[in-house]
Amino acid sequence: MGWVFAAGFILIALLWFATWLRRRTIRALLLTTGAQTIGSSSLQSRGRRLPRIAVRYTDNAGTERVIVKAIVSAGDTELLQKPAVVLYHPKHRGRSDYVLMGFGAQPRRWFHGEFSREKKPSR
Repeated sequence: MGWVFAAGFILIALLWFATWLRRRTIRALLLTTGAQTIGSSSLQSRGRRLPRIAVRYTDNAGTERVIVKAIVSAGDTELLQKPAVVLYHPKHRGRSDYVLMGFGAQPRRWFHGEFSREKKPSR
């Protein structure tokens, strides 16, 4: 019975490693061949939870998108004071795993994000 737990643990470790390796590969691809654009950052309120940073940008096809920084950290208020830079892959504009955001004129650290699920105004 112990072999079932060991096999499960090995499977979970392999899945985690595969995810980590995929994110690292996408990050390297974006840093070498990605399209870069300037965005405007603001706070996105989430009710009683801590607000997150939302960056609004326009990709090369003219589509305006909003990407939200996935992890809330203590230094997020300092990031709002810097200009936002968005790095995305032109062929995969609609996938949030191919988008990175950085803050400052020459960002040293890039953050993953997810697209915002804002409701579009009805006409």
